[in-house]
Amino acid sequence: MKNIFSKSRVEAFSDGIFAIIVTLLVLEIKVPHIHDYSSKAELTTALVALFPKFISWILSFFTVAVIWVNHHKLFKQFKQLDAGIFWWNALLLLWTSFIPFPTAVLGDYPGNFASIILYGVVMALMAGTFTGMRYYVLRKGNLLEDDVDTKLFRAGTKASFLFGPVFYLAGIALGFISPFISFAVFLIIPVYFIFSETRN
Repeated sequence: MKNIFSKSRVEAFSDGIFAIIVTLLVLEIKVPHIHDYSSKAELTTALVALFPKFISWILSFFTVAVIWVNHHKLFKQFKQLDAGIFWWNALLLLWTSFIPFPTAVLGDYPGNFASIILYGVVMALMAGTFTGMRYYVLRKGNLLEDDVDTKLFRAGTKASFLFGPVFYLAGIALGFISPFISFAVFLIIPVYFIFSETRN
């Protein structure tokens, strides 16, 4: 007997997790405390010091938004869910729900290579679960809707591997040269998916 999971319940649960993650991301940006409450210079300096946290928040916010969009598009192509898809999705949510932590670390230590490694590895694991889920569905062969073009789905799977775990790992490696290059690579990934979505 096959294990069939309700698509609507799994999607609703996933959407709830994504909403919580987005909320947790912004909570890492704290209001700065200054000694002289009337000092514009001191407050300005404290706000400028938050700039790396602001950048890491934007980076992760758009990344989570892209994850949600891709998750929605992917689930629309599933005819049914089995135990394999359920647990691949659970693994995706596991890594995605962890994103606020490396985001906070990256914002606090933007020039520390260890923070680049942590952020890149978590993102690569998250992206890898997307690719793994797609390959699993291709291997099963009976989980996609009848009108889904398998060739296009396979091509999309290869693209998700390239612009996912491969790019994130490349971003980590380029951090040896400069952490700013890593930031740029990490930013290119959601930007690519955003613009590819607007072209469709």
